[in-house]
Amino acid sequence: MASFQPVTSWMEKHLLLRKDFIKSFEWIYAPSSSAFLFALRTTIASFLALAIALWLQMDSPKWAPMTVWVCARNTSRGETISKAYWRAVGTVFGVIAAIFFVAVFPQQAWLFDLTVSLFVAICVWFGTCMQSFKAYAMVLAGYTCAIIAFGSVNNPDGIFMLAMSRGTYILLGVFADSFVGRIFDFNLDSNARKELNDNLLFAIKGTLHSISKMISGDEKAIVSSQELFTSIVNFNNLIEFRQIEMNGHDHTGDHAHAALFSVTAVLSRGMGLATQMSHFKNLTHDFEKFIPFVQDRLDKLINRIEQEQDFKHEQRRLNKLRWECRQYITDSFYEKKYSGSIEDYEKYKEAIFNDRILFRTLSELLGELQVTLDEYYKSTHPISNDHFKFHVNPPLNYDLAWKNGIRTLMAMLAACIMWYITGWDKGGTTVALVGMGCARFCLFENPSAVTWGWLKGSLWALFVGWTLTFYFIPSVTSIEMLCAVLFIPTMIGGLGIAYPKTLGVSASYASYLPYMIGLDNGVRLDEISFFNNSLSLFMGIIFSIVSFKIFYPYSPLKTRLHMRQTLLKRLRSLPTALKRNPRIWLFQTTELLVTMMRQLNTTQNTKVVQAYHFGALAVMMIGLNILRLRSMIAQDIVTDDIKILLKIVLRRITRFNMHGSYGRTVVMAHNVIRRLRKREKTEKNLAVRMEMIAAISCLTIIADSLEKNASFLDVNHYFLLNEKWD
Repeated sequence: MASFQPVTSWMEKHLLLRKDFIKSFEWIYAPSSSAFLFALRTTIASFLALAIALWLQMDSPKWAPMTVWVCARNTSRGETISKAYWRAVGTVFGVIAAIFFVAVFPQQAWLFDLTVSLFVAICVWFGTCMQSFKAYAMVLAGYTCAIIAFGSVNNPDGIFMLAMSRGTYILLGVFADSFVGRIFDFNLDSNARKELNDNLLFAIKGTLHSISKMISGDEKAIVSSQELFTSIVNFNNLIEFRQIEMNGHDHTGDHAHAALFSVTAVLSRGMGLATQMSHFKNLTHDFEKFIPFVQDRLDKLINRIEQEQDFKHEQRRLNKLRWECRQYITDSFYEKKYSGSIEDYEKYKEAIFNDRILFRTLSELLGELQVTLDEYYKSTHPISNDHFKFHVNPPLNYDLAWKNGIRTLMAMLAACIMWYITGWDKGGTTVALVGMGCARFCLFENPSAVTWGWLKGSLWALFVGWTLTFYFIPSVTSIEMLCAVLFIPTMIGGLGIAYPKTLGVSASYASYLPYMIGLDNGVRLDEISFFNNSLSLFMGIIFSIVSFKIFYPYSPLKTRLHMRQTLLKRLRSLPTALKRNPRIWLFQTTELLVTMMRQLNTTQNTKVVQAYHFGALAVMMIGLNILRLRSMIAQDIVTDDIKILLKIVLRRITRFNMHGSYGRTVVMAHNVIRRLRKREKTEKNLAVRMEMIAAISCLTIIADSLEKNASFLDVNHYFLLNEKWD
């Protein structure tokens, strides 16, 4: 093995630094083919929008190419199409709102400013509560209204024409991007379907591997499930765009959603089974002998799925094992000859009972897996005349919505005060750009990480725009020459958007570059106009950044503590909430888990990370079993005395974090388990005994999860105060 040779000479260090510096710009001189095609496609679309706007003699053609770059998404074509569609929808509502406010407040300046600012804040509030590009449409409606309304202050009689003009620019940019995108779309439908199937295959394979490891007693499988949950949530968010790329002719996306939702239930049941296996020490050899058969079937099923072969046969064999689990439970109720001592006989009976619980949980796990495989098959093998629909509303973050709304309102009012004090003719534009900046920032989970990149990108747009405006564009006499001059700067912006490390800066640069250049028909931008335009944009971004820094500054610690409290609140309300679908509740909880775990990237305390991870998984397992107990209570199989015991536990869970009652909740759960075990021995009805086994199975998972995750689940634990251990 070659030994490491340290760099000693100054020349070698200098060469290495220069090599690293040159390599940092590799995304410009050696981009990937997908990045180059994206940049080229978007550049051509922006030039087409600009050419049409100039040809139609519009008053501000710069808004057309700005729309193209704002809609540009390198991740997938479906995202671009969806963003363009919702941008058009948001623009229409923003135009209508602007005309309404100007007409209602013709002579009340402060009331007009306050109302428009409040409208933008309300749009931001609703946008924060939404997901995907529906949120973008909502915030776009807000700042489009601000741009048009404040832009017509000096000429309120021309509000209608200004609104139509701004709306036309947006629709023109959307049209140009869609038209050029269709030219570059090669096998869009088949590629989207393949990518969707690959994502589903990854989720199904990962789930089957995790379940196989969990039932074998591998504790690391539970730890590694976090990455799988994160991938599942990301895949679920992309299904909407894959469906758009597939032209939406079938219900592949609906079945894919259902499959991913069922996957979370499979993983939760697998973790519950692993919890029970570690909890029960007294078992017979029957369950241990049965596990290898399940693992063998899972391995064969994985191989069939990987090779894209028909897996129905393996699925039926796996389903047969499920019914064998139930058959074992039924057979175990019949007395068997035992020649040992009385004490050993009692232990033997306890071991058989523990086996029943494990077989019951394994049977439910295999049953949930059947649902997952059925939905996966329907997604990968679309059928005609399929009317299946699957839609779930995402969990709403009202706390963040209020914070973003207040940030936006305060920033816009501060900009309005500056406008009235200075009397600046670009003051209205600055206020509108403040609303635009706040609306864009609120769409991100961590605004602080976006604001500085947005500022850097605008400064680069200012520098490049100044260079082009005063050194290159004055000599341009045709649209062809103009496109030639703008080609390299816009291509660099597109390549930067396609490169993850420069996405934030490049998105701001590419979006604001047309604004800085100020392209108009027959008009040359002088130094004063350029200075006012650039200063208004710069001041708009500064007001937005300062507002997000002053009002509710972002803190990963506070964010994850809030997410933790949200999870616990949802858990406490679950026993008394209206009817809930277990899969939907689990997936919404998974989304909160993934969001919360992203806030732990800034901490180096592994104990904190583990406590959050296992605590959030415990919330999922407890919640799933609470819903199962609620279902038992609603049915008429178990007797009233058993229902009373189950209701006692559920009632304690609704207040287990109140007045230091967490410990009493754990004790209560264990007491009910002991009473149900004793009660089961005297029950003669087989159906009731089967339900009692299921109830004890659920209570065991709940009690064990509460006991082992007190640092996360108990709000009175010192972990809540400082997240530190001695």
